[in-house]
Parts: sequence; structure tokens; C-alpha cells
Amino acid sequence: MKREIVSPLVVSVVFLALLAGFASKSLSQSALQPGFHSARFLQSDDATQNPQNAKNSADAEAMYAEGLSLLRKYYYGSIGENKTRQLTYDAIRGMLLTLHDPFTSFLDPDEWLQFQETTTRGDFEGIGTMLRADPPRVIVDEVIEGGPAEHVGMKAGDIITRVNNTSVVGMDINDVVKLIKGPAGTKVHITVTRGNKTIEFTITRARVEPPVVKYWMEDPKYKIGHIYLSEFNEKSLEQLNKAFSALQAQGMRALVFDLRSDPGGLLEKAVEIASIFIPKNSVPALHNNVVIIHEGDGEEQGRKLENVDTTYKHRVPLVVLVNDSSASASEIVTGAIKDYGAGTIIGQRTYGKGCVQTLFQLDDGSCLRLTTALYYPPKHYDINYQQDENHNRIPGTGGILPDIEVLPEPNWQGLNDKAHDRQLQAALAFLRDRLNGMSIMQATTAVKEAFSPKTTADAAKPIAIGGK
Repeated sequence: MKREIVSPLVVSVVFLALLAGFASKSLSQSALQPGFHSARFLQSDDATQNPQNAKNSADAEAMYAEGLSLLRKYYYGSIGENKTRQLTYDAIRGMLLTLHDPFTSFLDPDEWLQFQETTTRGDFEGIGTMLRADPPRVIVDEVIEGGPAEHVGMKAGDIITRVNNTSVVGMDINDVVKLIKGPAGTKVHITVTRGNKTIEFTITRARVEPPVVKYWMEDPKYKIGHIYLSEFNEKSLEQLNKAFSALQAQGMRALVFDLRSDPGGLLEKAVEIASIFIPKNSVPALHNNVVIIHEGDGEEQGRKLENVDTTYKHRVPLVVLVNDSSASASEIVTGAIKDYGAGTIIGQRTYGKGCVQTLFQLDDGSCLRLTTALYYPPKHYDINYQQDENHNRIPGTGGILPDIEVLPEPNWQGLNDKAHDRQLQAALAFLRDRLNGMSIMQATTAVKEAFSPKTTADAAKPIAIGGK
């Protein structure tokens, strides 16, 4: 199966608790660094068009098969089917590693299942927690609202010690996840420590949909709404529509759309979400393109603005917040909104990932994640970061530049730390100025004068905001 995605990470450091022959089939759906929906089977015609390429490919495959056969026959020690499979997985990983492409990778069946549940599909069967490794401990990092774990009283910070009477102290986090996961309706017994207490839970697993959208009325006086999107998956649009409905019911007059630290996701969702904010035919020179896909053979194709079923019916002044961890699908939406002038971008230069990955599911349930194209914003410029001689990303290169640069305070602790959130303060100041009658240019100038620091150290200095 084949699917396109746009997101820089393959497997997150934080795992959702309770997620859990190599001929290629194509999974089809669109995802920038991920997009999956209709199945499409791909077959290369290169062999018929170029017999020499076919011979070279056959020679390489025969060489691998010969080497593996000799290894199994003569190596001192047993190499059975499971070991052969693992050797093949490692061979594929080693082959991809030589490309020096951090976005091209191989996922074994467990990793691929987890990737689908956490990154593309947006739901899973489990207890509804996020776990993090703190060797030798596995700790509950987050309890998902409305999930089974919350219902029984599990809390963030709980240390998991046993699962179904099996000690998990010192166990790899992936193995702990495998013990905890299971079909909806089944039970799992989990023991945790909380401070000096030992607590036991019997939890009935269920299908859990982790929220990727958070929203609230940031400024009740000016009716400025705030929507935070953490990922572009199959649930994103549905959850965004709920947020739009709720905020519009409260009389929303302006919106902060927060994409800070959003690593990306499905290409198709990026196109849909950008289409919500950008009127068709508003800039004829851009041909209604949300993003331009540049294939390896040089062919280019624009992904157009779509008619999206959305509850966002009345466009209001818009600010998009970004930082240097806003990547891939986030950059597609940011670039489109900026190029069409549909909103004002505030924050930092984005990550700089302007390439598309396609996901190919293999017959054994593993997956190849291959860079198959570049993408450009509607005005057609390269946003990919530059690399040093060791193929490491060079900070401050590539990405989407904000309309108003605002560095974060060094001690900012995240969304709930509003007192130190200079970028949010700048967004609110801009939108209040707009609602008070300033033009975009006037509001931009005012906020730049008040908030644009020259150094990160300057970001720690307090900002005096007038009576707006």
C-alpha cells in the first residue's frame, strides 16, 4: 500500500500506551512526510524500458540472495527463519542509511502498526496513556482525557512496575507497550507506584482517540479564539470543526492558529486545512495551488484548494504561530496562508522540511518510508534546510520565514505558561490592534517595534503592552 506523508519523525520518543517475502504493495492515501485512503498498486515499467537497469537490479538481488544463502549454510551457529528475517530487516536499514536521508527509513511490523495508530489514523485500542522511558523505569507521561486510564484514576507521573503480574522494571518501553496493548473490551492489570504508594488498576481497554486539537477563548473581551493543532492525522479536520463550532458559538472575532512544535502528518490533511482559511481565486497568479509537488523526474503538479466540509463559516483576522519545530505539513499550511495573504505568520523560522515521503507496505506487514518528491509553497521556493559535511541540519537555514519574528523566552514552559509566552502575547497584540481598526501593515509595524528582539537574551526582557 502506498501513502504520502510530510512529518520529520518516524517513531516518537513518547509512545502511546496500548498500541500496541518482501514484495512491495502500495498503500494509497496521501500523507506529507504522511496520505492514505484509496488503495493503489504500483508497478515499475523501468525494466521494460531499460533492460540494462533490470539486469543490474537482478544482479544486485541475486548477490544478496547468494550472500544470505552462504551465511545460512556456513555460518558457525544457527540462522533460522526469525534470524533470517531480522538480518533482512537490518540489511534494508543499512542500505537506506547510506543515503544519508533522515526521512527515508524502514519500519518493522510493530513499528509500522504503531506509526499508523499514533501518526496517521489517529486512534488505537488501549488504555489511553502516553508513556516515556526513564530507564530502568517506564513512566506515564500523559493520561488521555476520556480514556480508560483516566476513568480508573491513573495519573501522569505514575511509574509502571507490573503488567498482568509481569515485572516491567528495566524492560524496554516497546515491550511494555506490547504487554499493555490489546483489543477493546479486554482487561489488563497494571501496578504503579505513586510517591510512596503502590496502586493497582484493572483497566478495560477501549478505542481511544487522542486529541490533536485543543482550543479555548484566549481573550474573552476581544473574543480572540486560540486553536492548537499538534498533528495532521485523519482525525484533525473533525476535531478542528468541533473547535470552530465552539468558538464561533462564543462570538469569536479573531483567531490564533497555533502550529508550534507540530511535526506534520498527512499531506491530504494539510491541503484540506489550508483550504479552510484561503478563499479560492483570491490570488490568480498562484492558480489555487496549496502546494506544488516536484517529482524525482522533474514533473511538477499543484495540489489545489479544495471544497472542505467545515464549520468555519465566517473568516476572521488570523494569526498563525510557528516555531523552529513546526515542520512538514505545518509548513505547507503556513506557506500557503502566507503566500495568499490569508493570515499573518508570527514566531520563528520553521524547521525546513520540504520533502514528501511515500509509505510502501511490504507483504510481511513491514513498511518502507521513502522520500519520493520535494514540495514548494505556492510561490515556488525551496524551504529545505541545508546540511553540513556530516549531513547534519544547519539551524537557521530553510523553512518559512514569519511575517513578524518573535523569539520565545528562554524559560517558556509551553502552552500553559502564558506569562512567558511572548509569541502568544505578540499574536494577541496584533489581533487587538486589527480589531481596534488598524490595517495589517500598521499592526505589523506596531508589534515588530514591541516584540521583535535582536537576540534570544532580549526575549527574556519584559514587554510593556499599552491599554489595548
